[in-house]
Amino acid sequence: MPRYDYRCVQCGHVEEQIHGMKEIPEFKCSLCLAPMEKQFTPNFGGFIMKGGTPTIHWREKRLRMKKSEDLARKQKDAGHSGPRVVPNIAGHETGTWSDAPKMAKEAGLNHDSYTPFVEKEKKEKKTLVI
Repeated sequence: MPRYDYRCVQCGHVEEQIHGMKEIPEFKCSLCLAPMEKQFTPNFGGFIMKGGTPTIHWREKRLRMKKSEDLARKQKDAGHSGPRVVPNIAGHETGTWSDAPKMAKEAGLNHDSYTPFVEKEKKEKKTLVI
């Protein structure tokens, strides 16, 4: 709905009101209760849009996916497989993921969740040795 500026004919107080384009409401000044008149505002950017359409949401999602694919492609071309995640277990950083399950078990945390990282680190070490 568009926003309109209304000015008090008596005291000159200006207020912003929201109503439909075809409506012709009569507002009274909040200070002196005199009638208010609509002012001409050349700004047409005063619309309040609620929500969006499925097309807009789909387009934004597609652009985000394209940006992430472009970033992944650039990292792959540069030789990066992505950001390196450093193990941090219970506030203590370790140098390798193979130490992470042991430290998590000692701290009383779930140590099974570190298995994929340990396996990935082993694969990377095998590829570097060969």
